[in-house]
Amino acid sequence: MAKGYSLPICGRTSDGLAVTITEVGLGHLTQLAGWGDFDRTADQALRAQGLSLPGDYRSSLRRGPAIIWRITPDRVLIRSEPAFGVENAIDFVILDLSDSRVCLTLEGSGASGLLSRVAALDFSDAAFPVGQFAQTAIHHVSVLIDRQCSEQFIVLIPVTFAGSLTNFLADHLTAEVVPK
Repeated sequence: MAKGYSLPICGRTSDGLAVTITEVGLGHLTQLAGWGDFDRTADQALRAQGLSLPGDYRSSLRRGPAIIWRITPDRVLIRSEPAFGVENAIDFVILDLSDSRVCLTLEGSGASGLLSRVAALDFSDAAFPVGQFAQTAIHHVSVLIDRQCSEQFIVLIPVTFAGSLTNFLADHLTAEVVPK
């Protein structure tokens, strides 16, 4: 049964390292999908907005308040404020996912260790440097994790699992965590 923690959650890992979990405004989350000549047409559409298509599937691209994640060969996610607009939508399928995800920030010296405990990835500085992202699972729920800086990650979580995953993360912390 969920304990119902209040955010922000401040606690320590079993190693004694501090972690703070907060929810931040997602802004707009847009999925851009295509087919055929996706690389060229998506890059043109993104360049019209002052952005570009990331060259791989692990590096996030940041320009001002926008972040772009290339999640498959023919799809990108764009987190932006204001909403991302595409002038020639006949080349793409555009899906507004803004209401489908919650954005958590995990920060502190224990953030990478906490994530390594709950997701099957190495989040050390060497293996997962700043500007890298991964789509993985936490407690059987698909999430996107992006390293913002050395001690800060954002985690995009489906809205329907936000409470249970936040509780799951908090359950891995000790000390300063206070249930509602």
